[in-house]
Amino acid sequence: MASANSNTEEHYKSESGQMVVAAIDFGTTYSGYAYSLTHEYEKDPTKVFAQVKWHSGAAQLISLKTPSILLLNPDKSFKSFGYDAENDYADLAIDNKHTDYYFFRHFKMLLYQSKILQRDMLVSDDNGKEMKAINVFKICIKFLHDHMLENVRHKFSGVNDTDIRWVLTVPAIWSDSSKQFMREAAQMAGIPKERLMIALEPEAASLYCMHLPLDKMVVEGNKSKESSRVSPFQKGMKYMIVDVGGGTVDITVHEVIDRSQLKELDFPSGGASGGTLVDKAFRDFLDDLVGKDVMKKFAKDCKEDYVLFLREFETKKRMINVEKKGRESMKLPITLTDLYKEKKGNTLKDDVEKVREFKEKVLISGDKIRIDTEIMRSWFNNCCEQIVFEVSKLLSKPKCKDVQTILLVGGFSESPMLQNAMRTNFSDRQLIIPEDAGLVVLKGAVIFGHNPVTIKSRIAKCSYGVRVYRDFREGVHPNSKKIKVGNVYKCRDVFACHVRKGQELVVGEAQHHQRYTPLERQQISLDFDIYTSTEENPMFVTDPSCDFVGKLEVAVPNMSGGNERGVWIQMIFGGTEIVVEAKEEKTGRISKATFNFLQDSCQGGSDSL
Repeated sequence: MASANSNTEEHYKSESGQMVVAAIDFGTTYSGYAYSLTHEYEKDPTKVFAQVKWHSGAAQLISLKTPSILLLNPDKSFKSFGYDAENDYADLAIDNKHTDYYFFRHFKMLLYQSKILQRDMLVSDDNGKEMKAINVFKICIKFLHDHMLENVRHKFSGVNDTDIRWVLTVPAIWSDSSKQFMREAAQMAGIPKERLMIALEPEAASLYCMHLPLDKMVVEGNKSKESSRVSPFQKGMKYMIVDVGGGTVDITVHEVIDRSQLKELDFPSGGASGGTLVDKAFRDFLDDLVGKDVMKKFAKDCKEDYVLFLREFETKKRMINVEKKGRESMKLPITLTDLYKEKKGNTLKDDVEKVREFKEKVLISGDKIRIDTEIMRSWFNNCCEQIVFEVSKLLSKPKCKDVQTILLVGGFSESPMLQNAMRTNFSDRQLIIPEDAGLVVLKGAVIFGHNPVTIKSRIAKCSYGVRVYRDFREGVHPNSKKIKVGNVYKCRDVFACHVRKGQELVVGEAQHHQRYTPLERQQISLDFDIYTSTEENPMFVTDPSCDFVGKLEVAVPNMSGGNERGVWIQMIFGGTEIVVEAKEEKTGRISKATFNFLQDSCQGGSDSL
């Protein structure tokens, strides 16, 4: 939901003189948080504290983020999150008690994949039990909020929750409804809206890297040694940020305006091409190896072994690179081989040797499965190819022809296979990979919380308009849109455009203002249906390119002007969220109107002209 305070610069200081900015990066596969103090930010913006280590338990996997996995008790109360949730669920499965609990993983993609988001939409857990999605997100954000608060209080005494400004990261390619959904979930988790900001993930990464010295970056490409010493963040430089997480790839192109300001050159692009595509390829391999029926039963009835098997794969896939030869070993659960023999009548070891595509490439030895690295590398093909395609598509645009530097960040950017694909396909560009690339977005979000005005302008990725009635014009408007209102004929469903796709949107400035009047004399408010379009100049909201995205309501309580009461609407689209102002023509009264991009139904009609 739009907020007039979404880009505020006011400072919140504690009694000890400290002000804390904390960022939560709630990802598809992994989540974490980071924070910094104002006085330390002013000395060194990159001095950001992150959770030191998250321990996985028996598998001894240690990471700077924890899996985005939630376990709830049978009564839907909180049980555990992250590695703890995974371990607890596996333990419950030993006693066959796990089916009474709620186990959620990889559910963030729901916000990207759903074309229409509703507050009461449901999400299914591991066993198909449903729960309101916004409550699931709320509980996860609350855990990260509370965990961070406990951490910062342990390090710095005298810091209260009211001393903290919170930043929540979201992909730049997300819709307005997805951003509002996350904002409302965060508010439900206990973060007040006046202290909550939304940061776009590739922008956050860009801000952090702007402050990094060159020796903290891996710089590759066919550039000369001399040019490699030049920072890509000098005035006038253009560069691309490729943020690859578990669920999505988020690509943005920036130009450096001056030492501390950036502008967007083209609207964000990308898609569902994150690291989970590698996980899917691995699961497809297992389906081919043992059969879908066996894997389905294994995942359902042998939950502990299934969870640990996937966790070992998560560790193994980080080690795969183009140089590795021979085979890699993984522990093969005995329960899986027993299930195979029960279903197929033969041993998995014997059958694998008979299949041509697996012969001499997959070996079963005791409780180990040894897989040829050529097969393991193939699991990365689809993911890497899609990412390379999206980057190539954006680089081919006229606005991006001068871009010579690619910044690779995000959790999956640390994959040697992806790095090699980027190196190979864009050898004529300078490729930069920052240290701890998986934490760059998180740390950059903290910097954004301290200085949100760093982004000077963005590019509209679609056209925004409202559904209105206009005077009917014979020969211009189709008769199917003709409707009589009082004594005159109107054309309904007209797309009244406020922002056109590709338009530069300056942060904090109203790009367009327009006058509207009530359709009927007795109206005390104007309700607008808001639509987006993938076209620059849509004519009607019913055009195939248009989608209904939400509502805008503006109060007009002064009825003395009848249906000639004018209201001027101006929309500020430059920030991470949309701010709307409405000015009554007769009284001059200015009010903040609100967008509602989350609907319980998509029906409704504008009653304005």
